[in-house]
Amino acid sequence: MPTYDYECADCGPFTEVRPMAEYDRPQPCPDCDQPAPRLLTAPALSGGAQEATSGTAPAAHAGGCACCAPRRLSAEAV
Repeated sequence: MPTYDYECADCGPFTEVRPMAEYDRPQPCPDCDQPAPRLLTAPALSGGAQEATSGTAPAAHAGGCACCAPRRLSAEAV
């Protein structure tokens, strides 16, 4: 299931794992229980290789992004 970012007007941002069918629904803030809208960001998909090996979700984002992916050697460098 993807992880979505939400932002409570009083408490600030938080992350929730939600089904894709519920991506557009506001989620209750875990601190104050007020409905919080989803931030307009791409969802992070859980279940990546980093999560599978460590047993926990990455702290900042999913491991498939360009900043976490191993660098590929170009054909010229090989």
